[in-house]
Amino acid sequence: MIVRAAKVSGAIRLVRGSQWRNDRLLVLCYHGVSMHDEHEWSPELFVSADHLRNRLRFLQRGGYNILPLAEAVTRLYSGTLPPRAVAITFDDGGIDFVRAALPILEEFRTPVTLYLTTYYSRKQLPVFDTMLRYVLWTGRMSHTSPPALADCGITLHTGDAAARDQTWRALFNYAEARELNTVERNALVTRVAHALGVDYAALVARGTLQIMPPDTIRDLPSDLVDVQLHTHRHRVPRDRASFVREIHDNAAAISSSRGTDRPLEHFAYPSGVYHHDAMIWLRECGVRYATTCHTDLASRNTDPLLLPRFFDTMLQSPAVFESWVSGFLALLPRSRASMVELPNPVRTPGRSGDICEQTWPKPTESASTVHQP
Repeated sequence: MIVRAAKVSGAIRLVRGSQWRNDRLLVLCYHGVSMHDEHEWSPELFVSADHLRNRLRFLQRGGYNILPLAEAVTRLYSGTLPPRAVAITFDDGGIDFVRAALPILEEFRTPVTLYLTTYYSRKQLPVFDTMLRYVLWTGRMSHTSPPALADCGITLHTGDAAARDQTWRALFNYAEARELNTVERNALVTRVAHALGVDYAALVARGTLQIMPPDTIRDLPSDLVDVQLHTHRHRVPRDRASFVREIHDNAAAISSSRGTDRPLEHFAYPSGVYHHDAMIWLRECGVRYATTCHTDLASRNTDPLLLPRFFDTMLQSPAVFESWVSGFLALLPRSRASMVELPNPVRTPGRSGDICEQTWPKPTESASTVHQP
């Protein structure tokens, strides 16, 4: 109601055209663009192609200046931003980016920064924990009675979101307890899909929940897509050696895939998780700018390693989207999230020496809450 009243009264228009807004940068964030029904499964992680196209059309018609993030932050701190500056980022680097998002970005000639996590890029298998959730959702109505994986002792309850979450946890814990490597985890998902009547081969062929392979990354248009750091295994270790290794492995994989020496100075905290030491280590690694999951506009007073972003999802109405890009909602009093400090995810080598699963944002199936990675 506040947003609607602000729009009718002209308050949003006044803020959008103010010097206050012109001195600030809004960084928009997207995770994935649906290739099939992913936005129905997880509207917090995936948007539809029409959703993205409508957002870019709105920004274009509203006179917003979409800048490459590297240029945008440089101009932010030098005080030379153009009016209504916006930068756009995508996290993770799924195959959906090149197949569903890139054609729209090319249509609007929109530059973006792609924060790429690289461990699964060379595996060319779906991300285990996320794909497992998607398979359970896809097969939710395939049986009148829940099937079971006899050798695992796990019944595949998929009737509602709570049941699917419980089943996912049981399967995930099974994989962890047996220290399954990446190939073995994929085999477990394959068996779950078969039991639920889900055509897993078709999902894999479609590229569902897979990271882009190196040759696809290499062919991304450099004038539109700036590939930057997101850790190798999508996690934020609490010890320096492991953290630095994540950055170095990530940087080496990106440089190898891109085939260029383009500077890697930008970073996004996986799932928004960060801590004070991580900021120190990022500086040691030559990272100049890092983005968080806090929702706000960035100003010249913002720490360059704590840049806020607005996560646009299927759950954000056009009115709320306009209120954030205009800067209006940033002026309203609200509780600000404190620094997110989560326990360091456990690194468990599989029997073949593979690194254990990445810590990805948990997709939710409820449309009643906004996803907070």
